[in-house]
Amino acid sequence: MTDAFKSTELFGGAIVANLPAGYGDVSNIREVPDHQEIYLDASGFSSIVIEIAERVTDPSADNEALKFHFEDIVDEQDTGRIWRTDVAHLPHFPPNTPCLSLLATTHPQPATNGNTRALTPNFVAVLLTMIRLEPQSTDLIVTVNIPHIPGHQEPTDDEVDIEVGKLGSLVEEGVKIRDEVLRTLEIKDWGLFDGGKEDEV
Repeated sequence: MTDAFKSTELFGGAIVANLPAGYGDVSNIREVPDHQEIYLDASGFSSIVIEIAERVTDPSADNEALKFHFEDIVDEQDTGRIWRTDVAHLPHFPPNTPCLSLLATTHPQPATNGNTRALTPNFVAVLLTMIRLEPQSTDLIVTVNIPHIPGHQEPTDDEVDIEVGKLGSLVEEGVKIRDEVLRTLEIKDWGLFDGGKEDEV
């Protein structure tokens, strides 16, 4: 369980947020694209991805843009389903900044590269939040990924039924992480977005 969080500088300090203390910066072990920050649970399989994405204008409706961003991260061979969407709140952003979150699941296909030792989750719970920064022509995406890998994690499958709201301890932990990230997420340097300026308050 994640009880400790620490203030973490992202994108060279242009953004800060509280992340779980037990999560490590993936860029220390492999290359990560400049528009992403990825942190991985050192004692598990969950991850947090913060991504600076181009603002989706087609479709222009916020709920459809949220669906677009989810579909963009799902592999073609995976099957994904969105279970619910909610309005999220951002204490450190300009008033009326659109922010939507979704809870979804994907079902990755087993590895086909001959690596029989590869761990294939039964499913991955995805908590994706889209923050719409219209003046910066940007959608800021915060994603918490929670793989459910048989034999390596609790709870067991019969303890999870997302359709009826039975999330299980792993997804509940992911919700806690997402909420803490959003509660503390703050942009320190709006110049990160190609010189864009903060909305007037």
